[in-house]
Amino acid sequence: MYFYIGGGILLLIAIIGFFVLGSAKRKRERMLGTETYSAAEITSVYEDTKAEMIGGPFVMPCELKGRIDAPSPLTAPFSGKRGIWVHSLTERQRQYVDWVTNPKTKKRTKVLRQVWETVSDETNSADFYVKDETGRIRVSPKGAELIGKIEVFDNYEQERGRGDERILGHRRREWIVPVDVPVYALGVVSDVAGNLIMRRSGDDEKEFIISLKSERELVKNLASTVKGWRVAVPVCGVLGAGLIVIGILT
Repeated sequence: MYFYIGGGILLLIAIIGFFVLGSAKRKRERMLGTETYSAAEITSVYEDTKAEMIGGPFVMPCELKGRIDAPSPLTAPFSGKRGIWVHSLTERQRQYVDWVTNPKTKKRTKVLRQVWETVSDETNSADFYVKDETGRIRVSPKGAELIGKIEVFDNYEQERGRGDERILGHRRREWIVPVDVPVYALGVVSDVAGNLIMRRSGDDEKEFIISLKSERELVKNLASTVKGWRVAVPVCGVLGAGLIVIGILT
């Protein structure tokens, strides 16, 4: 039995690692293969090709590097800090009674257990601009993979009360992507009603990433992930299959 369980766990790790490896390789190749353009360069390309589009869409895969410029930022409800993306989470810690029956003696024992429950979980975002020394390009963060989100609030408030079944306390946490910080964006810039904007495209194969980490940091991290899983996937697969075979033979 233990051989089957161990083998199954290792095979599951190998399967998960296979997909993680594929995703990391795809992201790294996309970053290395996509050109970085300034705001002025993108605008120039758009103006040069606009006359030739004849009603067709303008689509330009690219990387943007600059700072977050947000004319209308959001205000985080707990911390009061400003950002272009805010995630606020409120959880409550509840204590309850669980009666456990001993299968041999049939005696019931009262056990106090605790569980965390979500009270509210809200995420909001606002459009912003990636601003460089040549200008700025609008970005809509909806649907993007956000890397480097910052936790700005974490507070636990204990509730007063007595009794076995009661609320012990509430925990409020908050994460934001702040304004006026360096940002890296990978995606597709398109023309929407005459305005250039980077947003999630309809092609799920094209990554849309907004990161507070630099491209160099991301590529380095992805390279480490690829290297690690290239070793772990076949090792876990072989060991897992081997344990299952041993289980069958014994």
